[in-house]
Amino acid sequence: MSMTEIEQILPPSVVAILAFDGVQPIDFSGPAQAFVTANEEGANPSYAVQVVGPSPGKVMTAAGFEIVMNAFPSGLISTLVIPGGPGVYALRQDAGWMTFLATVAKRASRVCSVCTGAFLAAAAGLLDGRRAVTHWRSCARLAADYPAVMVDGRPLFIEDGPVWTTAGVTAGIDLTLALIERDHGAALAARVARRLVVPMRRAGGQKQFSNVLALQNKGSAPFDALLQAIAAEPSRRWSVQEMAAVAGQSPRNFHRRFVAATGTTPARAVESVRAELAETLLRSQGLRVKDAASISGFGSGVRMRRARVRQGRAPVDGVGGG
Repeated sequence: MSMTEIEQILPPSVVAILAFDGVQPIDFSGPAQAFVTANEEGANPSYAVQVVGPSPGKVMTAAGFEIVMNAFPSGLISTLVIPGGPGVYALRQDAGWMTFLATVAKRASRVCSVCTGAFLAAAAGLLDGRRAVTHWRSCARLAADYPAVMVDGRPLFIEDGPVWTTAGVTAGIDLTLALIERDHGAALAARVARRLVVPMRRAGGQKQFSNVLALQNKGSAPFDALLQAIAAEPSRRWSVQEMAAVAGQSPRNFHRRFVAATGTTPARAVESVRAELAETLLRSQGLRVKDAASISGFGSGVRMRRARVRQGRAPVDGVGGG
């Protein structure tokens, strides 16, 4: 029998996605769709995706519609997905449900929490002594409620042994693409990403939200239009006079007011936006260093490397072409 014939009879990898009252729809539907799309793109072995619970029945999602869950599959499973949603906070107080979760997790090759599903994983003891992430709005609460968990609120997702955690919402898709790449290689994961019209792929270490949004979250309302303009035209020269004009400020007062509102200087803000764009061009689109430097506004690979060092980003050597 040929290797191809052997591969054709491999049993599917079972993916069990938990469901409960108050589950957030995108936390289970995003990963589910990515796995199903991988099947459509030729994953071998394929993924047998099931939405499950302790017993079959209906649950009400956080969006107000019902979904049907199946009984938890018997035997070993490849991937256990624990989604989040407002229902996790009450569910973690349910001793029976938490015992069920801790038990079935032992039958999984890997356990993945999505968004606030990390609270369920932590309550079941699955995150003790591990690095973990959840949605940025809930990181402080996760750290306070579960001191044994090493919460890192910066990355999109974290792999710590057989346990993966993710920031949630669309980051659940990023995590699933990483799993598909691990299982079947980058080529298949890239085809799935193209089908889903998402980047291939945002690195797990990438921050949960963009530098522009991070600056806007600091109360920079008077400068939001400027920040968006910089993001839209990163290769523009962006002199102090030009930035002041876009912001509707006098050049004399612009610098002081910008620093007070954002906590950084205008020049550093421009550099930060450019560095983030370069990161995407290099890692998600695979551009050569010189091309990424040109598009992102650095002008040369040397300037881009120096800026990335100042931004605390990884070196670009070996990423993309020369």
